[in-house]
Amino acid sequence: MAAPLRYALTGLLWAAMGLIYLPLLPAAVQLLTPALTVANWQALFADTQLPQAALATLISTLLAMAGALGITCAVVAALWPSPAWQRLAGRLPLLLAVPHVAFATAALLLFAEGGWLFLQFPQLTPFIDRYGIGLGLTLAVKESVFLLWAVYALLGEKRLTEQSLTLRSLGYGRWQCLAWIVLPQLLPQLRIVLLATAAWTLSAVDVGLILGPGNPPTLAVLAWQWLSQGDALQQAMGSLACLLLLVMLAGLMLGAYLIWRGFRAWVPNVDGVRRPAPVAFPGHGLAWLLPLSGGICVGTLFLLADRSLANTDSINNSLWLALGSSLLSVMLGLLWLEFGPPRFGAWIWLPLVLPALPLAAGQYQLALLSWQDGEWRTVLWGHLLWVVPWTLFILRPAWRRLDPRLLTVARTLGWGRGRCFWQLKCPLLLRPILAALAVGFSVSIAQYLPTLWLGSGRITTLTTDAVALSSGGSTPMLATQALWQLLLPGVFFLLVALLLRAIGHFRQGLR
Repeated sequence: MAAPLRYALTGLLWAAMGLIYLPLLPAAVQLLTPALTVANWQALFADTQLPQAALATLISTLLAMAGALGITCAVVAALWPSPAWQRLAGRLPLLLAVPHVAFATAALLLFAEGGWLFLQFPQLTPFIDRYGIGLGLTLAVKESVFLLWAVYALLGEKRLTEQSLTLRSLGYGRWQCLAWIVLPQLLPQLRIVLLATAAWTLSAVDVGLILGPGNPPTLAVLAWQWLSQGDALQQAMGSLACLLLLVMLAGLMLGAYLIWRGFRAWVPNVDGVRRPAPVAFPGHGLAWLLPLSGGICVGTLFLLADRSLANTDSINNSLWLALGSSLLSVMLGLLWLEFGPPRFGAWIWLPLVLPALPLAAGQYQLALLSWQDGEWRTVLWGHLLWVVPWTLFILRPAWRRLDPRLLTVARTLGWGRGRCFWQLKCPLLLRPILAALAVGFSVSIAQYLPTLWLGSGRITTLTTDAVALSSGGSTPMLATQALWQLLLPGVFFLLVALLLRAIGHFRQGLR
């Protein structure tokens, strides 16, 4: 590729990434400016909802993170390495395709007051959940699928498998193997994944509206309510509540780091005592429960849905926004990996590890200033802030694993940089590209705050409809919207899986 063309392409690429990540600047200004006024802090701490909202947020987040990590460890200890682990891994993409809102809607229709369970057993009385326990347990099941998927990608190392089998052959138990070999090598590589999961759980507005406590709500929902008001003081309180979410995230990170340091100081405690206790049963049960929960979610929504109530406009908007954002993100991600800086900064991952609420507020400010709110292209631009880093998260490890010797051979044959990119690297990355498309599609389908604010109520999606209906309305209509929100990424994941299978059959040399 000629140097002038390469420089122009690099400049356009930086401009595109800058446009996508531009909301980080107004988000930072909106967070920090109210913090400089003492009156804003006094108004925030004087609000009677704040302590209960913060407590419910902390309890639900701790339940979600500890539960998801506990489920993941139990399943890995029970199944890895074995054929059952491979079978579970084959089901994970379909479970990942279930959006959080659809999963939460199914839980609401089953276990909430007036839900199917209490209609069938009227002698049961639902307990008043003021601390977000139901929200935390639901997110623990849902996030464990994501953690298992990330763990599966890391447990393919042959050396790790050999070490584990050697330790097991010496008579040590499954949990000893997990504590001494797997976790010390696994958790440092999962820190970004765990941080992203904690940040999303803290700032989940859509799931918090569906399953969280109502009055007062979780801190993220409370901040969203304040930011949506026209009063300047309430907007300042919403920004400060977002700052509190960041403080809570930093506190969780510090607590996790101290626990990790204590764990590393205690493990390995190799005293020669074997504990081959039969503790695999919980892991086997949880591995059976995860696919069952996905099946129950689909079955519940299917039985309660009414196909005649489907909102065609919301389905079309969701489909085209997801297709457009995933395709654009994969193209930008590949070009960024090829023509971007060899070691790009940590700012790329900021949308994944920061609460989504201030970022969506920053997007909304830019849309208002440019008079672009309510436009379809503005909503698409809003989705890219989260879809782009997730596609890069999928593509970057595969890109770094490319054999440099292939590129050297191609360059010695006279191939230019552009030809090496299109005819060598892209075909070798076909499987990760398709996986990134599927993940980006699912991430776009799940976006609530960018769609709600940037669309200004004129562009509805299945997610916004499901959240709006969850507060009260027709149960068949709610189930229908949630079912379609589940079907779109499910069908897309299924098509990608069939295409990957065909590629693996016809191009066995690239496996």
